[in-house]
Amino acid sequence: PTRVDVTMVGENMRLRFPEGMRSLVDGDLQVQGSVEAPVLTGTVTVRNAVYTRQFGDGAGLLDLAGDDVSGGGAAPAPAPTLPLRYDVRIVAPSTLEIRNSTARLFASADLQLVGTFDSPLLLGRAEVVRGEFGFEGRRYQITRGTIDFNNPTRIEPFFDIETETRVRVPGQTYRVTARAAGTMDRLVPSFEADPPLAEVEVLGLLFGDVAPGQDVEFLRYNTDVTPQQQLLQGAATRALTGTLSSQVGRVVEETFGVDTFQLTPSLVDPNAQSSRLDPAARLTIGKRLSERIYLTYARSLSSSTGDQIILLEYDQTDRFAWILSRNEDRTYALDVRVRRAF
Repeated sequence: PTRVDVTMVGENMRLRFPEGMRSLVDGDLQVQGSVEAPVLTGTVTVRNAVYTRQFGDGAGLLDLAGDDVSGGGAAPAPAPTLPLRYDVRIVAPSTLEIRNSTARLFASADLQLVGTFDSPLLLGRAEVVRGEFGFEGRRYQITRGTIDFNNPTRIEPFFDIETETRVRVPGQTYRVTARAAGTMDRLVPSFEADPPLAEVEVLGLLFGDVAPGQDVEFLRYNTDVTPQQQLLQGAATRALTGTLSSQVGRVVEETFGVDTFQLTPSLVDPNAQSSRLDPAARLTIGKRLSERIYLTYARSLSSSTGDQIILLEYDQTDRFAWILSRNEDRTYALDVRVRRAF
């Protein structure tokens, strides 16, 4: 034979790829062209895809989408195994879901699989419709998120993610917005708060439980450190202690039936002239009572007063939520959250 012309149609096909993902897809594909250079064309429609595997130590949302599936390392390219080229559209209309103890989000995608059998490429965009995830004991709502694939030489996603969380300190509640844009190799984070705070104070609020203006030593320590350096220091601390805390958390979660148990360590040098480190930690326990009700208990273990926060969050709809809180200063608050997309 000199030419190929094969049509393949599949409906409600169940796939388990990649590991941890279960999908239900329809496919309408054709292999056409000469035997020396066939082309796979057509459309794959994702009816439903759910990723339930727990993220590994140090892994997260960006690691899931940023795996180097193109194998673009420094090793020499292997000899071609199949002279096949791709031109396949992959459509997922709000049917992608991540559902585990760390994240719950829904996304849509419109991608084009191109390239060759040995060097596949992805072009197009995936967009987060709605979602939330937990990091360092806090729940973040994803307000906007896109992942663009536009590198013509390798599969390299470009992230543009915006999330927000609320941090409560005695007498004040801050709405903190965290953004990250760029590729995995060059991801640029930024942080801001409402009421406004300097970025160093926002990082202290998120990763050190340091209320603005209440820890002179911490602020003095940070005057010579840029926010990016401070963030890297926090990441290094979590990398050093993350394995231990994650193992403890997994045991407690399985034993007591909670969804989240986390000890978030931090190492703060209270004296810039000393090499002594002062260990501190925050305990966070979370339990999902139903699909729309989530209970969180948080306490700073380094506080002499035993400050603690209790949050009861009720997502009445995808746009409307109630948050009942018991704050560190033993006051109570009822917040109403309304999400509107423009």
